Amino acid sequence: MLFNKLNPTVIFIMLLVFQAPADASEGIGGVWKRDGGDGGKLEFFDCKGKLCARGVVPLPDGSPPPLIIRNASKVGENSWKGDLYNPEDGKIYGGRVVLNSPSKLTLTGCLMELLCQSEGFIRVSGPVSGKAGKAEENAIPNNSAPSAEE
Repeated sequence: MLFNKLNPTVIFIMLLVFQAPADASEGIGGVWKRDGGDGGKLEFFDCKGKLCARGVVPLPDGSPPPLIIRNASKVGENSWKGDLYNPEDGKIYGGRVVLNSPSKLTLTGCLMELLCQSEGFIRVSGPVSGKAGKAEENAIPNNSAPSAEE
């Protein structure tokens, strides 16, 4: 009988309060291409409530692309911070991702928060594989690459 007496406004408010939390990758998930340069591509996706990204093309030896961004936490409306793996030197840097617009983002890697380098990316497509069920298989073990922040 109680439900017969609830008005639509109360039902709407209840739906807003009890809705499921959004993915960390909401709005940013999908494939992005480096703006200029070699046109390298990264796929951004949710990994256990955090933001992750990996290369799209397998490595020259045929192995799957490594995770480039791991466990980035949302620190602002359109901003995430986490570990950034550089496959060129095998090191891990502090990373920041900023979604500038629905079609542009900036990826910044920093050495001890002092020396930073940023690259722009443009959206190629929406989410490709959705949630990454096997993201950890492609992860770089924490002890395999020295952190630049240590």
